Amino acid sequence: MNKIKIKVGNSTRTVQAPESWDELDARTALLVYNTLFSGLGDDLTRGAFTAVKLISLTQHLLAMPPDFMAKWEADCIREDAENGDLVFLEELKQVMVATLAGLFDVVTDAESGATGYAVKFNRTKNPWPALTTSPPASSPKGGGKRANKAPKWYYGPKDGLANLTLYELGITFGLYEEYLETRDEQTANELIAVLYRPSRPETQDERDSAWHGDRRQPYRRYEDKATERMKMVTTLPALTRRFLIFWFAGCREAIVRDYPKVFKKGKDAGGPNYGWGGLLLSLAETGTFGALGETADQHYSNALTYLSMKEDERVEMERKLDGLKRVK
Repeated sequence: MNKIKIKVGNSTRTVQAPESWDELDARTALLVYNTLFSGLGDDLTRGAFTAVKLISLTQHLLAMPPDFMAKWEADCIREDAENGDLVFLEELKQVMVATLAGLFDVVTDAESGATGYAVKFNRTKNPWPALTTSPPASSPKGGGKRANKAPKWYYGPKDGLANLTLYELGITFGLYEEYLETRDEQTANELIAVLYRPSRPETQDERDSAWHGDRRQPYRRYEDKATERMKMVTTLPALTRRFLIFWFAGCREAIVRDYPKVFKKGKDAGGPNYGWGGLLLSLAETGTFGALGETADQHYSNALTYLSMKEDERVEMERKLDGLKRVK
């Protein structure tokens, strides 16, 4: 957290500004997200936000009392009757920029030159490691006391999608990209249903090994179960679902940034694109990670690191061949 000092009159208020979305607890992050995107149709673009929303957000993040802004402005006017209101706006702008630097990028419109703020996708901390829905109470036969079924828990991936297999990464990236293209809520629900799964049966081995790093039921060979879980996902509050997609977007951006040689953009991509299925088949053909099933179950970082190394080898080979051509 960054410390910011605001002097009003004879007192100085020291407040904390977050350095990223990860520094916000789930409740605060949800409130901030709701403040930002309420009334907006698209929450996954890097568009600018209104000054009113940003000022409101600054107040919330810095935990300012309701009357703090008014006292701050009055103090500026008391010190400079002619220009105090402008001084207040300038001080507010400086505090706002410092407060929001961890959550937003400052963007300038190429045509108008206007400055705005675009949300940063740097949330990688899972806001809800586990989710549950409370089923409605049901009456046992013959009436009498109402009986409640125990709620069922669904577990999400670790922060940053750190325990996804290559197969799961391909499925979730594909669903997210489909959602960006179609804005179909069912696709978003399916993405969450793939990420959140019930626990495997608890055994001594699972406890001793800390669930081997992931307590969730596998996705591969249980794909149809995700369709069943979509019913659970639809019972979650809309804001919760939307923030989970926002969190996934942050994780995805971090992974893409960590492996730039694999996730090439635009003209650098080159070659035919056979999708994640083609990637799995290609890796399985090398035998590096075993057969197709073993390759699919590899941790995604193993495969992406391998692909990055092969890209380095390809570039080095091209460099050497180019050198040989020049010698001739």
